[in-house]
Amino acid sequence: SQGSAGPRGVKAGGISALIHAIPPNVCVRIIGGQEVTPHSRPYMALLKINEEKICAGALIAKDWVLTAAHCDMSRTSQVILGAHSITKAEPEKQKIAIRKQFPYPCYDPDAKEGDLSLLQLKKKAKLNRSVNVLQLPKMGEDVKPGTLCHVAGWGMTVNHHSRPSETLKEVNVTIIDRKTCNDDKHYNFNPVIGLNMICAGSNKGGKDSCHVS
Repeated sequence: SQGSAGPRGVKAGGISALIHAIPPNVCVRIIGGQEVTPHSRPYMALLKINEEKICAGALIAKDWVLTAAHCDMSRTSQVILGAHSITKAEPEKQKIAIRKQFPYPCYDPDAKEGDLSLLQLKKKAKLNRSVNVLQLPKMGEDVKPGTLCHVAGWGMTVNHHSRPSETLKEVNVTIIDRKTCNDDKHYNFNPVIGLNMICAGSNKGGKDSCHVS
């Protein structure tokens, strides 16, 4: 995801508007959002790469997590399910080792296209009220402009602020027409928001899943 000028655009390949896995040296996250009710998004997966980089994903099956391809999990052995706080020892948390990561073969790090990856877990999650599977749509239909979306993740909540949020945050964004996102007031075709991407944000600005630093 990447911020734009004017309405804060969120660029995402596939369904990655649901996923928040952005390196802190690239942009900050969940701008203009608010803390969610603890464990009310039971599909969210916390991925701690190191002390400075946090990624997130969605549990899409008992032993599969969908995340971003730019989130290199080769140095991380676990995902944390049922998390609200990053650091607190919550009883709802399930820590499960990663068996293997499968980046999308057509991921283009320069164009930011196909930024998707699957994590196969070494064992199945125990589903309950705090840990559950996100039901993906069976049809890959385009998301129409004007559709309200929810973006959730852990990260910074104020532009250019160095401290990330300790708890899970969420912000509402609206899908914006690709023609608008590509015009000279926004992305200006750098990069091009194509048919395999979506663009979302707020016409008033100040709401986003990230902002270019």
